[in-house]
Amino acid sequence: MTLEERRTANVGKQVDNATLPAGAPMYYYCYSCGAQTAVKPEDWVDDPPPRYCNECLTLPENARTNYDAWLQEHGHKQVPR
Repeated sequence: MTLEERRTANVGKQVDNATLPAGAPMYYYCYSCGAQTAVKPEDWVDDPPPRYCNECLTLPENARTNYDAWLQEHGHKQVPR
């Protein structure tokens, strides 16, 4: 699946952490395609979530453009962080 296909497939699938109740796990997403990269407890302090999913890590660094910018260009809401 190409980056463009992954981005399109992930539109609207992100959980808005700000709307979750206190103590709920936190969801983290790839900065390039919007795929979920990790779910961590609310009080995590070590081992930060990865910025990119495994598929986007295989892309050259200059190809890992920002998913939020792509969403904005295509008229979608940004990924909640």
